Amino acid sequence: MGRYRLGDIIRMTRKSLSITQEQLCEDICSVETLSRIETGRQNPGKDVYELLMERMGRIRDRAYSMLSVSDYKVLEKMRQFETSIQTYEYHRAEYILEDIKMLLGDTNLDRQFITRAESLVKYRLKRISTDEFLDELRKAIRITIPRYGEISLANWPLNYNEVTILLNISTAYSEKEEYQKGIDILEEVNSAVKQSYIEEEQRSTMQVVVLYSISKWYGLLEEHQRAIETAKEGIEICREFKIGNALPHLLYNYAWNKEQLIDKGILPPENKRVCINYLKKAYYIACAMQQSYMEQFIKSHLAINYDIMLCV
Repeated sequence: MGRYRLGDIIRMTRKSLSITQEQLCEDICSVETLSRIETGRQNPGKDVYELLMERMGRIRDRAYSMLSVSDYKVLEKMRQFETSIQTYEYHRAEYILEDIKMLLGDTNLDRQFITRAESLVKYRLKRISTDEFLDELRKAIRITIPRYGEISLANWPLNYNEVTILLNISTAYSEKEEYQKGIDILEEVNSAVKQSYIEEEQRSTMQVVVLYSISKWYGLLEEHQRAIETAKEGIEICREFKIGNALPHLLYNYAWNKEQLIDKGILPPENKRVCINYLKKAYYIACAMQQSYMEQFIKSHLAINYDIMLCV
């Protein structure tokens, strides 16, 4: 889970709501005390923290609810669940989710995870519509962000749960072909993640997934140059932090959008060589990461579009 100092949560939430320190701390603590809390020079007491967060409309036990999902067994089950979703093994994901539900407690983050996970499984197994899926995801995000939809999240101290739900919401909009709505959500998420105090490794991992989705939606809107620039940003982060999982997708996005510009006559045909190089890199990294679906997808793309046959 994303972890912040309590002072970071208070400061980022206050700024995102455009509340002054004086307005926030009135009748709770002094401005000097709030300033020390926000800059990390003083830890707030539980009562002060809860009163400050309550005044800003945040769920009181947010900072304390992470403990129930720090147990290794639960985290491992959650990892297995996400892997099953990514590999389209939705019935297996449903089975794993039943185990998770028995292990979790009843904190806000626990309920948020379950609400999101149950709706995701139902949607992928075609038991609910896209609109019903969106409704469930909005319920999930409002467990910790009650004013979701009314406020900007660009400066919000998002945690991992919230980023994942917002990615799902963006994907649902894209499946309704409302790509701009999906982009708008993720642009805010990207802004929030960039300035977050989450540990660097987790922040970079979240960021590349967000950038991949933004790049994909821009491509589908035929804003190919923006898609290329976004994919390139994600590729650089992958290289800097040695993140392999998202790299084949970003490399493919980069190449595919260049291909569209070539087909439109905006880029000269010589750029196909660059596309082939990126696609080959994407293929071999997908092989190394054991991403069989992506491996076959890129292999087929090269065979159909360039008559190139690849093998590991």
